[in-house]
Amino acid sequence: MNREQLLGQWRGYIVKAAHRGKLTGGKPCQIRRVYPVAGPRAGALELLCAGLGSGALLRALSRSDCANLRQLTPWDFVGDPQVFMRGRFVRVEAGWPDELAESLIRLADLGEHPHGGGRWVAGKSERGDTIIPGLNDKAPHFLIAGATGSGKSVALRSAVLQLSADPDNSIVLADGKMGESLRAVERLPGVIGPCAVEGLQVRAALGWAAAQMRQRYEAGYYTGRVVVVFDEFQEMAGDAVVADLLRKLAAQGRAAGVHLLAATQHPVVSMFGDPSTRRNLVGKLALRVADADASRVAVGGATPRADHLLGAGDCYIVKPGACHRVQGVYIDEKEITAAEGGGPAWRFQRWPEYAPEDVGQEIETVNWSYTGDELAVSLVSAASGEGRTRMVNRLSDAQLGRPGAERAIRLLRLGRDANDWLVGNGYAVCLSADTVSDPRNVRIEPDVW
Repeated sequence: MNREQLLGQWRGYIVKAAHRGKLTGGKPCQIRRVYPVAGPRAGALELLCAGLGSGALLRALSRSDCANLRQLTPWDFVGDPQVFMRGRFVRVEAGWPDELAESLIRLADLGEHPHGGGRWVAGKSERGDTIIPGLNDKAPHFLIAGATGSGKSVALRSAVLQLSADPDNSIVLADGKMGESLRAVERLPGVIGPCAVEGLQVRAALGWAAAQMRQRYEAGYYTGRVVVVFDEFQEMAGDAVVADLLRKLAAQGRAAGVHLLAATQHPVVSMFGDPSTRRNLVGKLALRVADADASRVAVGGATPRADHLLGAGDCYIVKPGACHRVQGVYIDEKEITAAEGGGPAWRFQRWPEYAPEDVGQEIETVNWSYTGDELAVSLVSAASGEGRTRMVNRLSDAQLGRPGAERAIRLLRLGRDANDWLVGNGYAVCLSADTVSDPRNVRIEPDVW
């Protein structure tokens, strides 16, 4: 039995049972039109009822985990069926058995990928169309959700591979699982720095993108597109700096040509920090997730159910005014390696140090806040012309701990700035000095400290 025959059998059972009232408590329900849909991984029927029968049919078919629907025909489908309203139609879906499923669709099978416009080929729709999402005013940012085995990593790599072919794109990569997913594509031509995999790197990479966004707003124009791809961002949801940078990029990036592809295995409301981050991820690429709660976040509503998808690239792509069930394209390591082609070196071998003031960030954090004692030691070292190593030793001798390299560099810079100001304005600070009426008349050399 082929796909069309299986759908035809399913259709006959549903129409006959509805007409005889077996689904709606003895009250006949006339189905005026039935549109069969034979997709790559699943079949669907879209049913148009006469009068107000759609509500009754929807309730009847979805009751008790679609028990009626499963019993209407010999069940040759796989996975869990689902029933929901799509426009005026009652839509029923179920997965094909393996012998009828088309689960491997390569990018080359769907033609060349698009160049420009922030677009990429996502896959083949259930109606045979090539689905091409784009980073634009209607969907400037995307949430990509999918559990282990859903095809999330392949979907992300495919998007990066295609976006990297456009010289107008500058791609920033961050991966909350130590580069497990995105390190494979960090050498593609459009990627401008190493994949950020730990806290300070992620802050620096996102901070650079946010600084670019701010500069574009201040300049009043921009050229090119910045695309931030962040896999497993939930791993850093507890970092207030990272959460705020994501909020800024999602809320303000659209008008500055800065876009976000944020991916996670298990989307829950709490991981987004500020609720505006989730609201601004307008586009959705929802692969199979673990449960109904995750599905609501992944697709942006109660239906369709992403937890009923079949995995391995089966997904819903949701954007304003459209929802498609799609089989995602598959790419392998050979395609990625071929696309690298000895591409240009990264713009940054190491991401520039994150500076909150460059992005207007005012979050106090343990990493970038200092005590008065620490600032005093940095001022002593600066006045004495010492470097970072000596300052760190002074901090250790004073039992103030030993800060990491970046934190120490920033602390010494603050000390030097303060010392320069004191010297430039005629002030000096000393542990002992003669009393004078005006401290600005006192000049103490650094070796007095």
